[in-house]
Amino acid sequence: MVMEISPAQFGQEVRECRMPVLLEFYASWCPRCAMMEDVLEQFASANSGRIKVCRIDEEDSALLMERYGVDRVPAFLAFSGGEVTGAVVGVVSADVLEKLF
Repeated sequence: MVMEISPAQFGQEVRECRMPVLLEFYASWCPRCAMMEDVLEQFASANSGRIKVCRIDEEDSALLMERYGVDRVPAFLAFSGGEVTGAVVGVVSADVLEKLF
């Protein structure tokens, strides 16, 4: 399951999470983001209990995007121990997301 989070939840759901986290920055108006919805759901399902999958709307998260150098959506950041361990931007396969971990 992909968890929709707000910037206020970022610390608890991503930075403080004990398991690795995949975070997607997306926009509701973005066709590439819409193309990634099924891929992200499949990735979350295949990695249930191993990798937490979250997404955050770019409209609400300008400060987070600036903090992590995200300037395009969809953007995917891999977190482990609260730190970014990998990143990829654009339409990608589940295999590419898997390689972030």
